[in-house]
Amino acid sequence: MILKEAFRYQNYLSSLFVQATSYLSREDFITTTTQNHNRSMVNPDAQDEKISVPKMFNVDYKPNDLINFVVKLIDEKQKLSNAIAEAKKSLDIDVDAAMSMNNTKQDFISVLRKMVVIKPSESDKEGTSYKFNNDGDQVLYRYPVKEVKTIDYDRNAVKGLISKYKKETDEISTERDRIDIMTDVDYTPVWEVDTPLEDILVPE
Repeated sequence: MILKEAFRYQNYLSSLFVQATSYLSREDFITTTTQNHNRSMVNPDAQDEKISVPKMFNVDYKPNDLINFVVKLIDEKQKLSNAIAEAKKSLDIDVDAAMSMNNTKQDFISVLRKMVVIKPSESDKEGTSYKFNNDGDQVLYRYPVKEVKTIDYDRNAVKGLISKYKKETDEISTERDRIDIMTDVDYTPVWEVDTPLEDILVPE
């Protein structure tokens, strides 16, 4: 399989793991509850009865089936991870490091884009204060305020950084796409991708 398929299969295995362990995390799935109705202790004429409390899950597999499956699933995920790591060794770049840096640069681009749209501006507002009138009383008065907003950075330099990092991240993304479809991973899937958990545990 190619690297792109390997990543997709890796996500599929992770999804199966979450589904399987969610069952095993439910006490009402991994236990059986019985009730002993000791009626004769109170009413000698009544019969005692042992009742199994119905389970909430209507499935054809047991906890041990899921435990064994998760063990196999972990083994397969480890094999796939090892195969992906081995395939990456043949690459000219460290894909994980490159994509991590791409994410950092893209986050910075988002900040820079917000900065570059801010422009200097002026606006008229109104201020208030108090003064004493001729009678010695303190009275409120209003006065005009001219508010001037200036930017404290070089907008052209910010635009330049956006162009620089956009070009770099695009190049890495393109290279990543090429790597994903050109790099072989030495791994053979044991299940068809997207096969439901139920179909794996209870094959037709």
